[in-house]
Amino acid sequence: MKKINYGSFVCEVSVDPDYMLLKHGLCDYERDTIAYAVERFFTRCRKAGKACTEESIQIRVAKGKAKRKHAFMYLAPAILMELPEGWVRVWGEVNAAGVEINKIEILKEHPCFAEYAA
Repeated sequence: MKKINYGSFVCEVSVDPDYMLLKHGLCDYERDTIAYAVERFFTRCRKAGKACTEESIQIRVAKGKAKRKHAFMYLAPAILMELPEGWVRVWGEVNAAGVEINKIEILKEHPCFAEYAA
């Protein structure tokens, strides 16, 4: 579990221990290495960190909606997460505690090119 610090706000980034991992390529890294790379990406990427932290704070201070969550999907070049493949797609949710990652997919090429290749 890592912490995102944005200004004076803090939220946590965690990958579910039973997260779903889909590999479409030659990436031979272990599950924990991939989870660490994704956590590190969210803590180092200012734009994603700011958006997730602000949303987590809004959920935390909202009245009458204790179980509110927001699902998201990010698609980023694998090099930004220090992984060897082409693209990484991440699914998760922002809640009052922070960001929880549920599914990670590693792709050889951008999904829009893969659809037309068939």
